[in-house]
Amino acid sequence: MESDRLKQARETVAFLETQRAGWEAQWQDIAEYVLPRKGRFGGTAASDAGGERRGGRIIDATATRAVRVLAAGMQGGLTSPARPWFRLRLADRDLMEFGPVRTWLDDVENRLYAALAGSNFYQSIHGMYTELGAFGSADLFHEADDERGMNFTCLTCGEYLWATGARGQVDTVVRRSLMTVRQLALRYGEDRLSRQTRRRLEKEPYGFVEVVHLVQPRCDRDIVRRDCRNMPWASLAFEAGGDSRDVLHEGGYEEFPHLCARWDVTGSEIYGRSPGMDALPDVKMLQEMAKSQLLAVHKVVNPPMRVPSGYKQRLNLIPGAQNFVNPNQSEALAPLYQISPDIQAVTYKIEDVRRSIREGFFNDLFLMFAGDTRSNVTAAEVMERGQEKLLMLGPVIERHQTEILDPLITRSFGILLRGGQLPPVPAELSGKEMHVEYVSSLAQAQKLSSANAVRQLTADVGQLASASPQVLDKVDFDQCVDELAAIAGAPARIIRPDDAVRRMREERDRAEAQQARLEVASKVASQLAGGVRDLASVQTAQGSGLDILLRQAGMAEPGGKGGR
Repeated sequence: MESDRLKQARETVAFLETQRAGWEAQWQDIAEYVLPRKGRFGGTAASDAGGERRGGRIIDATATRAVRVLAAGMQGGLTSPARPWFRLRLADRDLMEFGPVRTWLDDVENRLYAALAGSNFYQSIHGMYTELGAFGSADLFHEADDERGMNFTCLTCGEYLWATGARGQVDTVVRRSLMTVRQLALRYGEDRLSRQTRRRLEKEPYGFVEVVHLVQPRCDRDIVRRDCRNMPWASLAFEAGGDSRDVLHEGGYEEFPHLCARWDVTGSEIYGRSPGMDALPDVKMLQEMAKSQLLAVHKVVNPPMRVPSGYKQRLNLIPGAQNFVNPNQSEALAPLYQISPDIQAVTYKIEDVRRSIREGFFNDLFLMFAGDTRSNVTAAEVMERGQEKLLMLGPVIERHQTEILDPLITRSFGILLRGGQLPPVPAELSGKEMHVEYVSSLAQAQKLSSANAVRQLTADVGQLASASPQVLDKVDFDQCVDELAAIAGAPARIIRPDDAVRRMREERDRAEAQQARLEVASKVASQLAGGVRDLASVQTAQGSGLDILLRQAGMAEPGGKGGR
């Protein structure tokens, strides 16, 4: 008899499958016409084990290439492995100016970047962007790993089921996958397998078994106890079929391990909508047009033939071939009818459809100047065109940061913290709120207007200062530097904190004051020495001017020789 937790888990899976059923037909169309090697449909993961050929409906692969461009552009623009794309910040801006705090944040950033680079994150995130652009939904499984620290798995469409919580964000995920009988025994133990699977262990250890993994919020937990069965997120793994009576494993997670992305959401829908769905009519039309074009070309180069009734042998249409005809026959071999299709016009129309598909996948944004042969493109034109294109991606970027990048950094931070891989937290950060600021190229492009406003203000004030220097007092130029550094995502270590700048300026002021005093003293001494020489050069009947001055001061003998 099944245990209660296994029964409830199976009921949850069955209910989520009914909710997802309405999406599968559209996803299958996208898989057949856009991404033939993606997608697992049919209610099971059985197709994972096979290498069946797909893509039979694709004649023109423009959409497939366009999705690749979109995925590469999203990765390069949001999570590039070649440049920083996030910074750790504090809600308390004044505390951010404290040197030890800035150093700690910078150190944690470097360790997070190193952990992501040491894992398979950047390889997996590209697959997630591909799924997201085509199907509108994508799931990246993020788990701790003993060897690499972290491991990521990009689930394909149809392999997972979702449910959302009160805030509309995905908080329940069911994953279907295949494991061999031997893998199940090694991972969960032979005694946890069903009787049917244990019998297969000796006969076919490399046969596949479908495993279901359910992650959902844990409602009944003891927050004082920190074992795996009292963590905020419950994890249940069990065999999809067979005669299993209990789950294979019950555990938990401190953070939600699934990074669930949606391109766009309509109302309270669970799954997302995508550029692939918008472009699907054009993609289908392109296949039909490409098929018609090929048919027209074939009719021109290989037309249907008119053959005399007495001609019994098979025609040989190979170039240079000979076909023997009875000379008594009045009719000869000839094309049945001649056609003259306007191939050029058809090609132009096909190119229009291809352009629409590329625009639907935002290729014109990521390849903005790929087809521009001009050599005099100005920086202002690049900026204006970039901002115009980014208006279309603005909501997508915001949703991506909320649903993917925020949970990614939070879980990565938690894994490193529990693994003892982060530096000690400064006492000043106790109880303080930390947040993530994104500085990728796409994120910075959205902030470009703020940076331009600061630069324009300082430039205008500089011009006004030439007429009235007092206007410089209205602008805090130190804060302008901090704002520009924050917008640009500059590392914290290259911007000095306010207290360090204050000490540096005080030391410079003291050094300048000391130098000024030395210069004044040197000047006075030089002037005195010059005056003494002048007095000594003046001769009178009573002696030199210097002797007279010394006698008056009582510092020399009346004869001018000697002194006290």
